[in-house]
Amino acid sequence: MDLQDKIILFFSGKDKTPIWQQFANEKQGKLKSTSGDLFVEYTYSNYKFQIGEFTHYVTTGGKSYEKKYMIGIVAFSNLNNFEISIAPDDLFRKIGKIFKNNDINIGHKDFDNKFYIKSNHEFKAITILKDKALLEKIISVNPTLLEITNDKGLFDENRPPEGKYMLHFAKQEKFKDLNQLNFIHLLLSTFIENLKVNCSIQN
Repeated sequence: MDLQDKIILFFSGKDKTPIWQQFANEKQGKLKSTSGDLFVEYTYSNYKFQIGEFTHYVTTGGKSYEKKYMIGIVAFSNLNNFEISIAPDDLFRKIGKIFKNNDINIGHKDFDNKFYIKSNHEFKAITILKDKALLEKIISVNPTLLEITNDKGLFDENRPPEGKYMLHFAKQEKFKDLNQLNFIHLLLSTFIENLKVNCSIQN
């Protein structure tokens, strides 16, 4: 963390760096920051994980305000070009149709009622989401957006490396505590383990 970011955190009066550092230590990763937003980069199962906070600035009616998000990114090689987008009703109606095919139902009433699912491979999407452990974690964490894409995530700043896809998690909420970081990790790691089996992804 550079001096400018330390100053930003100090004057905000909300320096939770020790919690982030604890998470980084537990994952044997590195704590980094950009414009006051903290994130941790670490390796899990030979895949590079990044979990952090992101401040999105919005200007409306001449006034500027900020929205806080928690972000998770895992990049990988996706030879099957599989894509999926999982979003709750409110976000989906705002961002419009991502894919041209119809919404996918996986046969889980609560999940189907809560989320819209889009994919370029319906059968594979259903197979992946039949994983009870993964399904429970998605419902529990309740992301604003969870997707596999080779394009930008929810924001232009979140993009996979050239030639790669990424598992991208975003939730509009402020950073809280260590448990929050661990829940995001569990969701991402469970999803990656599933993709290794069902999509033959590579790091």
